[in-house]
Amino acid sequence: MIKKFLAAILIALPLAVSAQTVKIGVIDVETLVNEAPETAEVQKTLQEAQNKYNSDIQKLQEEGQKALDEYNKLKEDPATPAAILQRHEQSLNEMYQKIQQHAETYDKDLRQQQYQLMAPIYDKVQKAAQAVGQEKGFTIIIPLAAAIYMSADVVNINSLVKEKISAPAK
Repeated sequence: MIKKFLAAILIALPLAVSAQTVKIGVIDVETLVNEAPETAEVQKTLQEAQNKYNSDIQKLQEEGQKALDEYNKLKEDPATPAAILQRHEQSLNEMYQKIQQHAETYDKDLRQQQYQLMAPIYDKVQKAAQAVGQEKGFTIIIPLAAAIYMSADVVNINSLVKEKISAPAK
C-alpha cells in the first residue's frame, strides 16, 4: 500500500513542478559592485592607506640598507672584532623581522579595511537584487559566476539591479 502511494507521489511530483513557472535571474555581482559609485571612493581610500604603508615600509628598508652597508664595511675591515660583527648581524636580523612584521600587519589591515568598506556596497547590491526579484516575480536569482549552464529562459538582471542601485532612495 505504501509503495503504491509513494509511486503515485513520484508520478505526480513532476507534473506539479512543471505546472509552476520558474523564473530564474542571474547577476554579475562583481561587475555591479565595481560599477557602484561608492566603489571609486573606497578604492581611493584604500590606495591612500596603501601608499602610507608603502612609504613606512620603504623608510624601514632604507634604514635596513644603511645598516647592511655599515655591516659590510665593518666585515671588510680585518680589525673588526667578531663580537661587533655578531651584534650587527643580530641587529640586521631584528630589522628584517621588524620589516616583515610591519608588512604583514599592514597587509592584514588593508584587507580588513577593504572588507569593512566594501561590505555596505555588497549589501546594497544584494538588497537591490532582492527588490528586483520581488518586483519582477523571480523564483531565484543566482550569481552569474555560479551558473555552469544557462538556457535562454534565464534572465540577466544586471541592468535592472544597476537601475535599482542608482535610483535615489525613497
